Amino acid sequence: MGTVSITTTAIAMGAMAWSSTLSAQAATRPVDQATAVIRAVYAAAERADLAALDTLYAGDSLTVFESAGINRGWKDYRDHHLGPELKEMTGFKYRPIEIVTRVEGKLAWATVAYALQAKEGTRTIDNFGRGTFILERAGSGDKARWVVRHSHTASRARRPNDPPMPE
Repeated sequence: MGTVSITTTAIAMGAMAWSSTLSAQAATRPVDQATAVIRAVYAAAERADLAALDTLYAGDSLTVFESAGINRGWKDYRDHHLGPELKEMTGFKYRPIEIVTRVEGKLAWATVAYALQAKEGTRTIDNFGRGTFILERAGSGDKARWVVRHSHTASRARRPNDPPMPE
């Protein structure tokens, strides 16, 4: 093997190692962690997985605004709003289109655009919405995790120029 081939191979291997290191660092960046929690909220809601949502929301400290409605605490939201709503819907799809997250210390906030589709009895829902999430880094050390403290969402019937439902 010539000097050029060895040098080229060494450079390529070094670049791959550096790229892997950057990817691993990106996965542990607070902004990516907070964004992952928001994505997990949408996925768990779509699966109607209330147990998973229990680990993502801030318990009694949670507030949820949907349009002009308010729920205070996870149990209130789960038992009097989300849980009954999920039982009534079929073919439920709830997916983020765009999430823009910012982090400052132990707080994160994000704006979202999302799509929601479902059937509720004979009614078909096909909505586009926007929302805001506020998250807090709860706990410390290895047990620290991002939890949703507040969300505010509102949606309307999808218009022709709205983004499509993500796959």
